Amino acid sequence: MIEIRDQQLRLLVLAHLVRELQRSSDESRPPPAGFTEAQFAELRTLTTDDLVRLSEMQEPRVAVQIDAGSFEHGLRQVDYIGKRSRQIEHFVRHGATSAMLTKLFRISSTDVTLKRRLFAGTHEKLRRPAMPPAAVREAIQKRWWEIRRGKEREPLRPEDYEALHADFPAHTYATLWAVVHEFDR
Repeated sequence: MIEIRDQQLRLLVLAHLVRELQRSSDESRPPPAGFTEAQFAELRTLTTDDLVRLSEMQEPRVAVQIDAGSFEHGLRQVDYIGKRSRQIEHFVRHGATSAMLTKLFRISSTDVTLKRRLFAGTHEKLRRPAMPPAAVREAIQKRWWEIRRGKEREPLRPEDYEALHADFPAHTYATLWAVVHEFDR
């Protein structure tokens, strides 16, 4: 539990509490756990001045309790969203096609356009890629086969293409995509 000592934050929390109590009263719900009916009724009748004075006092103690399980879940979501955003930026900056971005990240073509505008300097990589020489194409396909070995039934993942790009950094993602999918039809 985190105690709130800042007067403005205390006022904000108390005002929120009063609004919630009013909503509970309007919906004929009982007072929240820990409140008596008398406290419930008195809190709902406080004026703004009374609420400010109450927030300036040491008592009542105002504290926030954070649910550890949902907090952990929120942290994992933030981490995932940050990783995904960095991946999308990396793919855009290294010449991924709209089709590739849409397939790997399930983002709309509008989002792809916005990302390209956001990450300036990618326009020169948007041209249709020239296919590398046959020997390089063969090396790319061989490495792709190694990356995807045992995962043939799994969906394509951005991490697979990142691994391929790490081995062939001179080529854009568009070129790697074209080589990998050269015989798809």
